[in-house]
Amino acid sequence: MPNTMPSSKVDVAIIGGGPAGCSAASWLHQLGLSVVLIEREPQLCAALQTLQFGQDWVLGAPGQNLATLGQQYARHIESLAAIQVLLGRSSNHLDWSAAEGWRLQLDDGRGLNARTLILATGQKPLRPEAFFPTGAAPNARLMDALSLTACREHLPAGRILLLGGGDNAVENALFLQARGHQVTLWSRSDWRAQQGLVERLQAQTSGLSLRPRSAMPSRLSADDQGVSVQSQQFGAERFDHVAVLLGFEAEPSAWLLVGDALQRAGVTAPSHPFRDEPRFAPLGLFVAGDTSGRQHPSVQTALGDGVVAAKAVEAFLRPLGEGQPSPALRRNNRQIIHISGLRFGANLGVLDFEREGPQPIQVDAEVNLGAQMVVSRDADIGHVLDYRRVRAIIIDECTAEHTDLLEALLGKLCTRLMKLPGVAGVRIKVTKLEIFPDCQVAISAECGQW
Repeated sequence: MPNTMPSSKVDVAIIGGGPAGCSAASWLHQLGLSVVLIEREPQLCAALQTLQFGQDWVLGAPGQNLATLGQQYARHIESLAAIQVLLGRSSNHLDWSAAEGWRLQLDDGRGLNARTLILATGQKPLRPEAFFPTGAAPNARLMDALSLTACREHLPAGRILLLGGGDNAVENALFLQARGHQVTLWSRSDWRAQQGLVERLQAQTSGLSLRPRSAMPSRLSADDQGVSVQSQQFGAERFDHVAVLLGFEAEPSAWLLVGDALQRAGVTAPSHPFRDEPRFAPLGLFVAGDTSGRQHPSVQTALGDGVVAAKAVEAFLRPLGEGQPSPALRRNNRQIIHISGLRFGANLGVLDFEREGPQPIQVDAEVNLGAQMVVSRDADIGHVLDYRRVRAIIIDECTAEHTDLLEALLGKLCTRLMKLPGVAGVRIKVTKLEIFPDCQVAISAECGQW
């Protein structure tokens, strides 16, 4: 499918054309919103195309391989002519403003304005620096999860070492053992795979060497003939191939651009991996799929995340129903929790007498919850941030351990409070009440969005 020339302004830009991005695009199209879907690979759902083996966990499609499912998802999106699909393209710069939303600079020089942005860039395999040094030339005998998946159907039988103890590592061990490989499965902990896979693993009596609860190798050295492995427990060993299957991490490229854009706009950027927190919805920023760092990533959870993101975008862009507050009132209803005059003893200070025991301080805090729905009745405290929790966090951080500098204490408080769900900004003032006989000393800090 050729790239289309994007409109200069759309309702939604989606970065990432995997299952989550395609699911969100499909739903947004059905909701009547204009969408551009940006995928850096030459085809949609490209990461699924190497997954040719059958899977039984896809509900309704037993034995189906993910490559076929990915092709079906791609064809569906390509049939929706209103969705602008940009293949082989990425964004190399982002800007955000409250008035205009998101400005994307594409790698071909074109610009695009979007009222909202969805990150759906998926995950990438963990490649520890100790095993994949920066700048080292790649070697086909030392693989990560993606490169093993791409070639495992065709690997000549031999000695292969798999590092990892999760579903991916155990499933690959069983697959390779069944095809005549002598497989060593090496995990730094107990097996973390699902129980059915572990039972199948432990039932095998030949072709498998299991090393649970074993410290990882200290060195892997690949050459044209194989991989040398050095460890304190097993000494020097030699394998034909080694695959490092220690999990995945959220793909950070788009998130880094978002973080830079928000920092330039004076807004505290989300942590990475970015989860779809309510405090970022007022910025028109949403996330879908494995890029959120979910604990159990899969195609099915990614599809569901795409739907959730699409509905969240619609709620942000569309007026509320009849009898509800207007969009202007809804977005102007900024709520702030105030904690004033909270006094207690804290272990704080660099002077000798300050180290002898707690000294009295006063903390004043404001916690910005951002735009909130206007409600007249709601008896469920689970729908709001309980101010008792804010108070308890302040006291806990100030009394848990001795802190030399007041500035450091402010940093601890801001960091802890900003992690609360829905918090967009924090202002903190800490006053030493008795440090001098003739005055009080206070320092304040502000972070996040105000």
